[in-house]
Amino acid sequence: MYTTEPLPTADADGMVRWLTSPAMTALLDAFGFPPLPGAPLTESLALADSYSDRWDYRQGRERIATTGETFPADLDALIRTTTTALGLADRRKPQDTSYDHLLVLGGGVRTMMARSTFAADIVRSGVHTSTVAGLGSLRVLDHQGGAARKLGLRSCPTEGDAVHETLRATFRPAGPVEPRSGPDWWVRSYLDATPQMHVLAVPSTRPGIRANTADGYTGWADLVTQPAAGARLLLVTTDLFVPFQHLDAVRTLGLRFGCTIDTIGFATAANPYVAPSRTFELLQELRAAIRALRRLHDALLHPR
Repeated sequence: MYTTEPLPTADADGMVRWLTSPAMTALLDAFGFPPLPGAPLTESLALADSYSDRWDYRQGRERIATTGETFPADLDALIRTTTTALGLADRRKPQDTSYDHLLVLGGGVRTMMARSTFAADIVRSGVHTSTVAGLGSLRVLDHQGGAARKLGLRSCPTEGDAVHETLRATFRPAGPVEPRSGPDWWVRSYLDATPQMHVLAVPSTRPGIRANTADGYTGWADLVTQPAAGARLLLVTTDLFVPFQHLDAVRTLGLRFGCTIDTIGFATAANPYVAPSRTFELLQELRAAIRALRRLHDALLHPR
């Protein structure tokens, strides 16, 4: 077993500890890579990024279309143990009982049902927040109409609609919905609800490419709520996405506004709405975390 590592933040020492941890070293060794040097950090991150090419199963495709590989039982167990220690599982409990804002990150219909249910259960368990926001996009959801019908939801043609429908079903916000929209975005707000709720389909910052996680954060800050300095944010996602989505939030919201960020994810290993994570997917999302860490470090070196 490996000790669970704290998620890296905008702290060089923490980045080094995560990159050179026993779990990371053991995983790299299993794939024939030498340990990462602690310094200089820029070179260490570049090397980690190059190693992670081995786990690039997406090849530019959407996650739902990704195919990977299977591993011998002993390697499979090692991958799962080490990625858990690196933060891709067992991140289900908030660190505190009170936050200024809770952000539910977007996805497909079943993923959103799992995330929205998880978020609603957290609030009902006694965790306080002033606002809840669901961060979606205009990404078209193909072949998910059947899933929406089985879950008792209205049609979800886009990711934003899936976020709206599942939050509406799980939080049951009071009062009317107040819509706002632009040519490539929309916001639907429940201002009379407690906590106040907003659902977004955010614009992309990259012409011709759909909005990503970082666009969701910046869209929320620009279109709904600019967080105050020192604001506490709780992010809700899926367990294997916690590290990379946390690091992108530190870069886009933490550095820009000075807020603190806590990121948790529901467990895919035992969830009624989604299948358990496949082992190669853990490696794919570890690659995403390494690349997000590199982006964060670059932002610290070259602030705008």
